[in-house]
Amino acid sequence: MTPSIACPVKCRPHPRLAPQPPAPSLELLAARGAPAAGELRASRSPPYLSLSRSADSFESRAPCRGSASARRARAAVALGGDGQSAALIAGAQSRHAIFSDELVRRAFAAAEAAHRGQVRASGDPYLQHCVETAALLAELGAFPAVVAAGLLHDTVDDAGLSYGFISEHFGAGVADLVKGVSKLSHLSKLARRNDTASRIDEADRLRIIFLAMEDARAVLIKLADRLHNMRTLDSLPKNKQQSFAKETLEIFAPLANQLGILNWKEQLENLCFKYLCPDKFDELSTSLTEFHNRDMIAAATRRLEQALQVRGLSYYAIYGRHKSLYSIYSKMARKKLAMDEIYDIHGVRVILENKADCFAALEIIHHLWPRIPGKFKDYINSPKPNRYQSLHTVVLTEETLPLEIQIRTRDMHLQAEFGIAAHWRYKEVAARSCCTSVSEMVEWVRWVITWHCQTLNTDHPSSLARDASSKETHTIPSHSDACLLSYSKQCDHKGPVLVILLENEKMSVQEIPQHWTIVDLLNRSSNSGMPLRLRLNCHVVHNWNQELKMGDVLELIPSTPCKCRGYTREFHQKFDQCLAVSQS
Repeated sequence: MTPSIACPVKCRPHPRLAPQPPAPSLELLAARGAPAAGELRASRSPPYLSLSRSADSFESRAPCRGSASARRARAAVALGGDGQSAALIAGAQSRHAIFSDELVRRAFAAAEAAHRGQVRASGDPYLQHCVETAALLAELGAFPAVVAAGLLHDTVDDAGLSYGFISEHFGAGVADLVKGVSKLSHLSKLARRNDTASRIDEADRLRIIFLAMEDARAVLIKLADRLHNMRTLDSLPKNKQQSFAKETLEIFAPLANQLGILNWKEQLENLCFKYLCPDKFDELSTSLTEFHNRDMIAAATRRLEQALQVRGLSYYAIYGRHKSLYSIYSKMARKKLAMDEIYDIHGVRVILENKADCFAALEIIHHLWPRIPGKFKDYINSPKPNRYQSLHTVVLTEETLPLEIQIRTRDMHLQAEFGIAAHWRYKEVAARSCCTSVSEMVEWVRWVITWHCQTLNTDHPSSLARDASSKETHTIPSHSDACLLSYSKQCDHKGPVLVILLENEKMSVQEIPQHWTIVDLLNRSSNSGMPLRLRLNCHVVHNWNQELKMGDVLELIPSTPCKCRGYTREFHQKFDQCLAVSQS
């Protein structure tokens, strides 16, 4: 496991703040490790190639509505659950107050009933994974609908509940989020089956499609689901551990970074490192434990506190931090450095009130210690692509060790820790409506997609950059109010369109020019001369000349009989059933 390095954390109340309980965001100021113990659930999803199901196709699964799990869930919602579920919800409520919300309590009861009797690879109750996924969302400050969807996120695929049932009892908003997570889960399974993570450009495109095709909150739920699964990967066979870790490292960890949730990104990377390179992980963990100088961090923290007090500069928090294990490994490998040649292993973070105080603190720091030339970065005036803002400077301490000091405001810290979900956290500082925060969240995702597509078009005509975040200066564009609540499929950009193509039991992420039609894509496909049946986003295609949009999923099914695997035959049967329903 990543070594637990306790850095002193010293905070004092801001003199202009009225006494109040500490904000939940500041409870997460200290860098947290990434535990890895437990189990990943055994896959119960159907093996056929279907990657997403529309509301209609959910409704057509009549046998599911009458299943035992569905009947139990319906009774649980009506009666509020049984004694056992009351004990489970009490445990969740002791950790996060949002589990006392009426909608969340009903979602908990339905999830408990739907998953009753299901266990994970270790024998633990299946419901435990649902609760932990929802708890991760609660830590971000998510609203009740998102936490409820986190509890219910596996009930469609693994417990047989229908979209209609969830919509009836919890509202269309929650049902749409659960359906969105289901789509992303099926795409993830297809990506693992086709080893998409090994094709770097295609993995980059798939991340953009994840953002383009679903509500950003569904992406966050999927990230929480993957983080808990990575934390509990030990019970799976080694080959599955490495398959999940490889996909997570190439798709989900960069996705968390793109959305600005750096805490989740670091946890995912460290866990992937543990399972993909266990020997190097253990070796580096031992080396870091021996190399890290806690006394130096404590002395630097005390000295900086005193200097700020003398200057009369108020601060929210000053605390020590250390670079994540995987980041150290990546920098050592990329730049061929030894551990003692990396300047930002030891660090201190300063949280202040405003931007002016940040630059005043920077001046004080440069008077306290000599700065190392070329190691200052101003991410406040030039934010990173994921909107990260902070001042970074590296100084030389009395112990002749380099020390990186990060300086930021409280709002910048919220943005760095929670990224896109910081809009939920802002309600703790200033009252904002749910609608406003969702609009801002949509705006963020729209910008991420637009920026990546512009990069795709101008800098890399045929593929995405491997590491788009390496560029240092970016202008964050704003969009018109008329487009705030629309997703990237309806937003203008100059880059190419990315779509998913399913053919011959394989998935590929296709980059096509704007205004291309289904016919244009088929002409480029290896199956262009075959009789085909088509589905676009789970709907039968009648007009082959319609234009394809960002995030579209096109399924090519040969009309002629073929020798298919079992899961492909089942997929074709379900396609025919949906076709019959759509035409009736």
